[in-house]
Amino acid sequence: MWSNQVSEVLQSLKASPFVYTEGGVLEFNAEKVAQKLKLKAKLGLNETHEVSPLTLMRADGTTLYTTRDVAYTLWKFERAEKVINVIGMEQSLAQLQLKLLLYALGYDKYADNFVHFAYNLVTLPGYKMSSRRGRYITFDEVLDEAVERAYEEVSKRSPNLTEEEKRKIANFVGIGAVRYTLVDVDSSKPVVFTWDRVLNFETNSAPYVQYTHARACSILRKAERQPENPAFDLLKQKLEHELVLALASFPDIFVEATEYLKPNLVADFANVLADKFNTFYNALPVIKAEPQELSDARITLTEAIRTVLHNALTLIGIVAPEKM
Repeated sequence: MWSNQVSEVLQSLKASPFVYTEGGVLEFNAEKVAQKLKLKAKLGLNETHEVSPLTLMRADGTTLYTTRDVAYTLWKFERAEKVINVIGMEQSLAQLQLKLLLYALGYDKYADNFVHFAYNLVTLPGYKMSSRRGRYITFDEVLDEAVERAYEEVSKRSPNLTEEEKRKIANFVGIGAVRYTLVDVDSSKPVVFTWDRVLNFETNSAPYVQYTHARACSILRKAERQPENPAFDLLKQKLEHELVLALASFPDIFVEATEYLKPNLVADFANVLADKFNTFYNALPVIKAEPQELSDARITLTEAIRTVLHNALTLIGIVAPEKM
């Protein structure tokens, strides 16, 4: 607004055939743009679906959020090839109108590379929020509670750690647990946030995958050697074959998650790989396997699993610890 970009956008829109004034209010005919430019099929809209008009400027001369967002979006495209707006599902209409505004201004390439990554609501059973009564829960409060709960669990599981080590682990476990919970669910579905699931060290959670990564690191430390002659043809167990195939699928999972904006695929993959590795670890010896060529092969496999778990966690913004 300070740079007059909003005013410039309004002037350009007023010169287009898609804007009209009604009762001193400047309106954008989004439906007209969609029809005239034949955009409905391209945007995945039914031909019978009518896109609501958008108020660009009130009678008193003040602009609305979406109007200002047009200028902001143009500013973004001066610095990026693709713009992904991560905004709640309730903003779907406004984001569609924003896309149509870009088409109306002639920025077809920008509009084609403009994406609304919609997400659903997060519910916290046991907590009651009310905007009318000013009763709410901040994200900081959720993070703080996650860290404190993680600290209690770490203290119970690893009482011999120093206070500093416990706090450090609790911090990355607590924050990672919240991140994983939000990422693990498809963005179109609501997230039900329960502490039993968020901080579950036994399955399908950040602490579980983090603990599995730390376990792989521990095996590699205890091995105290670099595999010299791994005989991969000795990896004949079904579990071993499943692990190799899972590792091989990671690049495809990454590409699919990226192209379709589905980070939950990476979280799901990390959990499945952790499950398979823990089953493998509990069923088969690694360091003590005989002959040594088999041990070397299993150590090498463990290192590959550690690497992929590390990469998967890093992709979704979660620390991959060497110790827990």
